[in-house]
Amino acid sequence: MNKKLIFGSGLSSHKDIQGLCEVCKTALEHDITHFDSAPSYKTETLISKAIRSCAQQLGLNRDNYSIQTKIDPIHMYNGHIEEYFKSKLKEMELEYIDGLLIHWPVEKYLHDTWNALVKLKEKGLAKEIGICNLRIRHLKKFTADGIIPDILQIERHPLNTFRDEAEWCVEHNIELQDYSPLCKMHPLIKDNSEINSIANKYSKNVGQIILRWHIDTGAIPVFTSKKPERIKQYSDIWDFKLTQEDIEAVYRINHNHKLYLESLICPGF
Repeated sequence: MNKKLIFGSGLSSHKDIQGLCEVCKTALEHDITHFDSAPSYKTETLISKAIRSCAQQLGLNRDNYSIQTKIDPIHMYNGHIEEYFKSKLKEMELEYIDGLLIHWPVEKYLHDTWNALVKLKEKGLAKEIGICNLRIRHLKKFTADGIIPDILQIERHPLNTFRDEAEWCVEHNIELQDYSPLCKMHPLIKDNSEINSIANKYSKNVGQIILRWHIDTGAIPVFTSKKPERIKQYSDIWDFKLTQEDIEAVYRINHNHKLYLESLICPGF
């Protein structure tokens, strides 16, 4: 079992160093050592600074935590990816990034951007590289073209379960990261009788059950919260495992519901 959660610093997260330090320290204290950001979130520099500060307080070194970020469409359009990324590392005061992902697979610039990421990985500036927001048809096409990501990050939750994508990643040894893993606790999830029954069975709350579902289907949830107590709760999911019957109950909630439509960023996607 891959005992791993990722704390995300997305658009709804703290935008001040004090707030980020509070939640990052709570995460690190509860063995959540992986952190996600992106240029468009406006948190890259802040979260890097917050994590370094908290790690120092807790006696952790660089090998004890990981940070990943992304290449946004504007950077794909502008080109010069390596030059841009080196300046980003300097800004974040990092010698390398643990994960570097293409945020949106804008087809016109995808291959050039991917080739740049491959070179950055070869130089040790990015430990792993990947792509966000792909569907199964893109995974098959890109694999045939020789584009094989270490990481795929997609919006995945009980209202859009992306089973084909999850099973493809497990089969092809691609790390699947699920962002918006709780779908903002939509009522169709929060009030679902089967999920609440499973929560009662394990003496957990609905959020913990859903995060465990991600883990037990081979994925890593990328969650965020401004509340330290919530982070503590979500870290407490390692003392139980869902049965296949439980997993199928969550899969049955699927409504093909998306919070973020890829076609808004990538027309024709």
